Amino acid sequence: MARVVLLTGGTSGIGREAALRLAEGGATVLFTGRDREAGREVLSEVRRAHPESAGEFYRADFADFDAVRELAREVRADYDRLDVLVNNAGTSHSERRTTDEGVELTFAVNHLAPFLLTNLLASRLRESAPARVVTTSSALHEDGSLADLESVVRGEDFDGLDAYADSKLANVLFTVELAERLAESGVTANCVHPGWIPNTNLVRNATGFSRAFTTAASLVASIAPVGPFESVEGAADALAYLVTSEEVADASGAYFDRRERATPASAAADAGLRERLWERSAELVGLPASVPEDDPLA
Repeated sequence: MARVVLLTGGTSGIGREAALRLAEGGATVLFTGRDREAGREVLSEVRRAHPESAGEFYRADFADFDAVRELAREVRADYDRLDVLVNNAGTSHSERRTTDEGVELTFAVNHLAPFLLTNLLASRLRESAPARVVTTSSALHEDGSLADLESVVRGEDFDGLDAYADSKLANVLFTVELAERLAESGVTANCVHPGWIPNTNLVRNATGFSRAFTTAASLVASIAPVGPFESVEGAADALAYLVTSEEVADASGAYFDRRERATPASAAADAGLRERLWERSAELVGLPASVPEDDPLA
């Protein structure tokens, strides 16, 4: 039976490349994006890569929590199993923006949306076990801080790179906490730094020396990946590895630097911070504080 994989942010960058690799490997790839035309293009490529599998594109804007809920409803209605959820969709901005609920946009899209989607699909993942949740984080999480969580949520004293780093730290803490809450369920949870990718929004939103350095290094990496910098293909390989490899089938609550297990920021070991982040996130998206045992949308 083909493995069913839901991959968010699958219409560009490493998400697009990962969708094609997973389809070529025989998976039924369900993927999301905001651009319907881009979705049609990738869907055609996915179906060419694996004609036996229809694949599916779902248009969803992760800045809209109602759209995330609708995505979960549609996936549940269309498929009676879900083997892997890949939380890959993300954003970064150079200027402060907020959702209709007043949440800073980077935090909303990069953390709260995948938090919500994962919880809404948790019971389907359990039913399909062994199953996996893979979340795209970043080495920049080491520069993040969630000590003043409300400031992060509202985007006070906003800086684009800081907001991105904070959201990526939230991804790591979410992964560790999720793994603990799903222990013995047959569902694993891991996150990955796929390497620095050339020509990303993050580079464009950098300023001063950081922008000059990352732009120059990205130009080098686009020719031949070096050090922490990686090609889109290499980054997609890291993502696909965590989705499919039996070598990591039993790993859970882990942070990977590409294919290698690595040590995350010390904040990941702060159980109190992880619990505060979880409970506040649940409150912000209207979920109970525990991982739902059944379909919360039923």
